Amino acid sequence: MPAHAAPVKSSVKTATGNKTVNNCSWDSPGHNPYMGDIPAAVDRYTDIPPDVRARLKQRMTERKYDEMVTIRRDSIVGKDLYRAEISDMHFGSGSVCNTVTRNKWAADAQERGLVYCESGHCILVPTVCRNVSRITRAGGATAAGPGELDFEPPGAGQTALAPPPESFENLPPTGAGTGDTPAIGLAALPSAPSTISGPIIGPSFGAPPLGGPISIPTAPLLPSGSLPSIPAVPPPVPEPGTWALMAGGIALLALLRKRRLAALPIR
Repeated sequence: MPAHAAPVKSSVKTATGNKTVNNCSWDSPGHNPYMGDIPAAVDRYTDIPPDVRARLKQRMTERKYDEMVTIRRDSIVGKDLYRAEISDMHFGSGSVCNTVTRNKWAADAQERGLVYCESGHCILVPTVCRNVSRITRAGGATAAGPGELDFEPPGAGQTALAPPPESFENLPPTGAGTGDTPAIGLAALPSAPSTISGPIIGPSFGAPPLGGPISIPTAPLLPSGSLPSIPAVPPPVPEPGTWALMAGGIALLALLRKRRLAALPIR
């Protein structure tokens, strides 16, 4: 973590003796780290209520921090949202810089820091230089305590669905039939009518005249897990024309072979 808080020229004289600097460029890691007591540094922040400062100091003594963040040139990255600004930084033997910039950091430079937050007041302690500073959560976000969730888990508060049946045969009918209409459900399938009456639209081979009833045989119900047997299909028998074509081809081959043997010289 850059640990050197270099005051700008306009504030060097005012910083002498008061140990307070208005503007600093924090650009030299480890050059001038804070040498004082870390928890006691919180007492310099007099705008924080005394009881809040006491809780922060106790947690800092016990190192019970909220999280460890990554400090970059233009941001502070953690599980919570923080503003990029760092202020009231302690450095050296007890000096404090009110406004701190990181403009001279490389784009890929980064350091780690511990964050302690109480009642909206957050303290940042970089691990490399211990420069106790102040940061602000963006939008007043608060951290989730141990074991807490920031959101409701999916499905919370919803009624659990009933488990599916083991097989379709166990499904009960969903309604009772009235008149000639069978009950809806698998239990009503065996008693389903074997014909369907009603007008048909469009031509159909072998069908009765347009508007007449048609009959569709129902497929037999098979036991669970069984398939209907498929009859074996005998091989096709060649047509007479096919036999004649085969015989003519064989005769032509025999004639060509005979002529070839006759043309050979006798030795």
